Amino acid sequence: MEESETSKKISTKKGSHLFSFKSKRIFIALLLLFGCYCAISMRTHIGVAMVCMINATAVQEISAKENPKMAQIRINQELHPECKPLKIVKDETANKGGYHGSFVWSIEKQSIIFSASFYGNLGIMWFSGFFVDHFGPKIVALIAVAGMSAVTLLSPTIAYYNYYDFVVLRIVFGVFENSYYPTMSAMASRWFPASERSTVSAIFLAGTQLATSLGIVIASELCTLEKIFGGWPLIFYLAGILGIIWIIFWLFWSTDSPADCKFLSVTEKEYLHEEVGKHLKTSKERKETGQTLPLKQMITSKAILAIMAAQFGFNFSNTLMQTYLPTYFRDVLALDLKRNGLYTALPFVFQLVSQISCGMFADFLKQKEILSPSAACRLFQAFASFGATAIFICIAFYVDCTEHKLALLLLIFYGIATGATTAGSFTASLCVAPMYTGMVTSFMLISISISNTLAPAIVGILVKQGTKLEWSIVFGLTAVLNCLGGSLFLIYGSAKIQRWAIPMERAPVIMVSKCSVPSLPENPNDSIHHLTVK
Repeated sequence: MEESETSKKISTKKGSHLFSFKSKRIFIALLLLFGCYCAISMRTHIGVAMVCMINATAVQEISAKENPKMAQIRINQELHPECKPLKIVKDETANKGGYHGSFVWSIEKQSIIFSASFYGNLGIMWFSGFFVDHFGPKIVALIAVAGMSAVTLLSPTIAYYNYYDFVVLRIVFGVFENSYYPTMSAMASRWFPASERSTVSAIFLAGTQLATSLGIVIASELCTLEKIFGGWPLIFYLAGILGIIWIIFWLFWSTDSPADCKFLSVTEKEYLHEEVGKHLKTSKERKETGQTLPLKQMITSKAILAIMAAQFGFNFSNTLMQTYLPTYFRDVLALDLKRNGLYTALPFVFQLVSQISCGMFADFLKQKEILSPSAACRLFQAFASFGATAIFICIAFYVDCTEHKLALLLLIFYGIATGATTAGSFTASLCVAPMYTGMVTSFMLISISISNTLAPAIVGILVKQGTKLEWSIVFGLTAVLNCLGGSLFLIYGSAKIQRWAIPMERAPVIMVSKCSVPSLPENPNDSIHHLTVK
């Protein structure tokens, strides 16, 4: 009943629509999109930079000496009648196609670099949501992006200086990165009503797909500009400079809540207070009402655990795709660098289109009361999780060096399927506890950080020679994780405000002075109302 009433809270005020000319909150959504693009670029473009930094031929020769049996398996695979020409091409592309970098880091060492930022995530994820709820999203986001930008700009210099220092630098990057993501969720909960959150989530999370599609293509082109700083360092410099530009916009435009924004009209402020503001309390206001952080209820909440499970599978998949797709295309499909960049980008282009389409369609279904918020989230998450499961199974069994077109088609379907996650479990994370969105996001980030850390670690363990068999095992495991996450969300997922997350009103009598003792009410039946706050 509560959820039905919540879903009906759709404003009919003229000019209150998100895409109205009178709406200024759309600029917050676009600012979040730009910030998301910067953060994801600074994290994931190292995947493209790595294939340009590494001397692939030297690494394979060293690996073959260390593990002759696995090397023979690779040779047998590449001498398949239809793959033999690709083997010859691959040897040439190692020198002419952009794979002749100056670093001779083994696959294990590369995996450690990819994992390093996620170890930083693990160190800060317990506190990042608390910082956002306590200090506000504006200042936390400012510090986080400033830190990421500084680390990114230093990366090429440190990489040349020492491998282990570079690993430490990536860990520091992860600390700043994990602090940023709760700020996006907190801003979405504070600035946008429930009826717009799927659409808004799709808009600002589009930064992820833009960074992993358009950004990847740009990064691949920068790699070829070897006469300018060696090519690949430009990837880091561009990402860091964009981060600094974002900081300037964020500093002057954003505020922690609509009530503090000088650019909003009175009408829009009133609308957002009615739809959003009255459901939120600041840390100070919660103290005044005696409402403490419901940590125990959060830990045991089935709705939050379901969100964590679904996000675990999705982010394991996306980290695998964002970080290792260029390596997979190089080692298994034998693509040259330019085609590698294009093939890597296309799945995320379709993920972007799907994400926005699913977000708007989900909000349409809720506004027309065709589906409740919870039902909409479960439907779209099921499509995302089970669709990804089927696709990874197909990649594991049917894709090899002779099936470039099939690989590309399956990866496009991967983008379409997983784009629905935004309208699924991510939207649910913004709805279950608007007052504690920072903490809910922290719980979600625990799951995400673990999955992001495990993905490179598992690849480092399973992929020694870059054979199809090794990658098939990785994709099979990814399919299982998506299936489990989707199943748990289908059973326990919810977008309903949880009972423990409903704001309490201030008690009417208690506070007179610090030393005074409240008098007992004449009517004993009133004592609970006046003296007890739970």
